[in-house]
Amino acid sequence: MGGATLGGAAGVAAAIAVGVAALPLTAIGAAAGALTAYTIAPSFYCRALFYKKCLPDKVILSLAVVQDLASSDKLLQGPQIQSLLGSSYTSFRFKFPVWKQLKVTNIPSESINGWRIILHNTDHITGGHVVDYSASKSSELPYIQLLVKPDQTNADFELSYALPIEGIQTSSKWTIEVSKNDLVSTTPSSIVPSVVATTSMENVRPEVIAPVVPEVAYRVMSECISELKDCGIDLHFLAEKLLEKKIINNRQKKKATDEHSGRTTDQRMDQLLDIIRGSIKKEGKVFEYILEILKDEDTILANKLYDDMINKYKKYK
Repeated sequence: MGGATLGGAAGVAAAIAVGVAALPLTAIGAAAGALTAYTIAPSFYCRALFYKKCLPDKVILSLAVVQDLASSDKLLQGPQIQSLLGSSYTSFRFKFPVWKQLKVTNIPSESINGWRIILHNTDHITGGHVVDYSASKSSELPYIQLLVKPDQTNADFELSYALPIEGIQTSSKWTIEVSKNDLVSTTPSSIVPSVVATTSMENVRPEVIAPVVPEVAYRVMSECISELKDCGIDLHFLAEKLLEKKIINNRQKKKATDEHSGRTTDQRMDQLLDIIRGSIKKEGKVFEYILEILKDEDTILANKLYDDMINKYKKYK
C-alpha cells in the first residue's frame, strides 16, 4: 500500500489526527541534524452494512460503516443495534481513504411515485469516526439513516430508487427498495397475539399508573436521572426514541448526536436528560414514554430501572 509522506513532528501530528499510526521509514542525515520521514496509511478496509426496520407508517433504512476487523462483529451485536437500525440484509467491503468522507448524494426533495425519502440524521460518515468507533474510542455508531414512507394514498405499491455513494474507492449505490407490504407487516393487528401471550412481568405496563401526575413523575425522574444515564442506553437509540415520541424534534436530535459539535457524549446525553425532565414536569404522558423506551431497551439494568420508577411513582402518589 502506498502512502503520502510527511516529515518529522508534522507527520506524527497528522497521523494522530486521522487515527492511524505513523510508521517510521528512514532517517535522512543532514548537516543541521537528522530528519525522520514518516508515511501515513492513506486508506483502510471497511464494511458497509445495510439495515432495514419496518414500522406501521414508514420504513427506516440505515447504512452503517465499520472497519473490516474481527473485533467489529462484537460492536454490531446486541439489542441496541437491532432496535436502532433493524435487521442487516446486505453488505459490501471497500477501501476507505482516511482523509475523505463517505457521502450519500442526490436524496430527492420531492416524492418519487408517491413515496418520500427523508434524511433522518446525517448524509456522510468520516474515516476518523469509523476508526474511533472500531477502536472503541467512540460509542456512537457511524451510520446514515433514511425514512421512507408513502405521502399519498395512491402511492405506487413499491419503490425502487438508487442513491449514489461518493467518497470511496468502490463505485457503489444504495438501492432503496420498499413496498406497502413492509408497512402492513407491522400493523397493530399483527402484534396483538404476542401481547396477549406476555409474561406477568411484561404485563406491568406504564398504563397501570395512568393518568400520570406530572409533579410526582418529575420527582421520580429527578431521583432516577443518574440511573437512566448509567443503565447503558445508547445516545443515538435514546435520541431516536425521543424523536419517535415527539419529545424532541429533528433539530434537537441532530444537535444531540453531532459528534463534531465539540461537546462530549456525556454532555450531549445530559442535554437530552434535561429535556426529558423538563418535558415530564409539563406533561405527565412523557413519563410513560420513558418507561416504554426502557422496555424497548430490554436489558437487565433498563428493566430494573423500569420497575424502580414505577414503584417509586406508586409510593409517592
